[in-house]
Amino acid sequence: MSPSFKALYFFLTEGLYFKKLITKYMIKEAVLRYWETIITTISSYLYNEFPEEVNLSLNEITIDQTIEQNYLFTSMDNDYHMIRNIVAKKKEFKERGAGQLAADLIDNKGNFRGMAELRPTQTTHITLKEDQENIWIRLVDSAYNALDEWTADVFDLITYLWLVSPKNTEGYIEFHSNDALQLRQTQDSEENTKELIIRERDRFNIMKRVVALSSMWVSLSDGKVITQEDKQYDFQDFKRMFDIGALRVAYDKNSGEAQGIYALQIKPTAILTPLINASSQMIGLLHIKVFQYSHQTQKEHKRLLRYIDRQWKMRIRLKSKLTQPFKISTLLKEMDIPLRYNWSDKKDKLENVLDDFKTDGVIKNWLYKERFDESVVGKKGWYKNWLNYSIIIYPTDNLLEGYKKHLELPSPAIIDETILKKRHQISPENTLLRTEEARFVSSSKSVIQETASTIETANMIEKTLMKGNYKIHDQTKTFKIAQQAFDFDEIQEIKLSSEAMDQMINQLNMSIRQAAEEIGIAHTTLSRYLKKENKRQNNNNAEKMLNWLKEKSKQPI
Repeated sequence: MSPSFKALYFFLTEGLYFKKLITKYMIKEAVLRYWETIITTISSYLYNEFPEEVNLSLNEITIDQTIEQNYLFTSMDNDYHMIRNIVAKKKEFKERGAGQLAADLIDNKGNFRGMAELRPTQTTHITLKEDQENIWIRLVDSAYNALDEWTADVFDLITYLWLVSPKNTEGYIEFHSNDALQLRQTQDSEENTKELIIRERDRFNIMKRVVALSSMWVSLSDGKVITQEDKQYDFQDFKRMFDIGALRVAYDKNSGEAQGIYALQIKPTAILTPLINASSQMIGLLHIKVFQYSHQTQKEHKRLLRYIDRQWKMRIRLKSKLTQPFKISTLLKEMDIPLRYNWSDKKDKLENVLDDFKTDGVIKNWLYKERFDESVVGKKGWYKNWLNYSIIIYPTDNLLEGYKKHLELPSPAIIDETILKKRHQISPENTLLRTEEARFVSSSKSVIQETASTIETANMIEKTLMKGNYKIHDQTKTFKIAQQAFDFDEIQEIKLSSEAMDQMINQLNMSIRQAAEEIGIAHTTLSRYLKKENKRQNNNNAEKMLNWLKEKSKQPI
């Protein structure tokens, strides 16, 4: 048997139908039910046997659907956001010790939470051929220079694919250079109407960023804030962010020499998986335009887009008004505009980015909350008042529709022999015939399951029915659901909880001490409440916290 056929044989005989007499009907049933898992299981063998197929991605359907729906799913967790930011900040990495490059992990409140280290010599444990090793060394040598906004995009894409793609028995998904490069193509470009055209240099640029991510080791303080005195403590629990499995290498047909890495197996490690687990209520929507903005000339676009999409997810969780204004000072902080810009240029930069967002369909509209007198621009100290102004940003209908589709998540569980044994016990009479469309609907169009809180989120939807109906296809049944729209203006009843308080404090970029001072309670009292350590709740303190929460929900962020 060929290696690929042998892998398929053992999948059927040892995995699905252990010690069973296998019929043609059972084989057909297995292909219909588990074709994704079969492809993942035998793909590495197939590409060795049929090297001309090396440029094909297993994620092609997923990427096409992602482009069609205009967004992908990503974690809005604070720690995930902090780690994703550090991979884009090359300048934060300083030499520590014997040639070790490290950076502090600072949360959104300015607290020291851990460290990240770049260890390019410890990137992989796989065995490489000599020609493959030469390519790998080139990628490793460029790992430090690959830390930029594009690397942050690849970080989001890999975690997204890990959420929605089938995994092999070791938990790996396949990541192909085509996946990232296809998303980077602008939808209105001439190239996009033709076959995807990719140069070897483009693939190298993608893969060196993947290697940079696999070279990153992180240590977190488990939610604890480290004081300046403790900042130099010895981190013993550094964990690699991603593990690399097998490589898919392209070879020249004439010379037989390795040309480059087209795809590889990859999986997040234990330090990331809790932050991107599909059952997490922190999964949100990120517009794919973030991939198409230039990592060299449109960095501010990327940073602000990630921030705005994250804030909308937070507001949906908190049941806040979606059009709650943003403070201009907050938006500028997130954009991190270079110091060489004067204040007039910064104002133009912010407004131009928001105009681009509107033109590109990232936002529906934006406007100043207060009337701003343009004639004061350029006068001495004019920007001090301008920084305290607020801007209202309206989300698109497409984003709101995405959040209204509270659909079942694909299981992140690895398909191993035990799971397969349980699955094959389903009666063969209940054959599941799935079309290509239905397959994608059930496996990858949703990573937004919110369980009980999802039902509460529905309270944000207007009671008023709008004209027209749309259809949602679920296997063999079709349901007609009246279109609805999110309520922009009505603020829902706010209930006090430790989760709501923690989310609001994070959203405001405040420390617990600052929040406690505003509320009028001791910071130790607030800290115990957030950690759910209070056996009895003081009614007076509860009233103060609730009033503070309601007040902040009405103010610009």
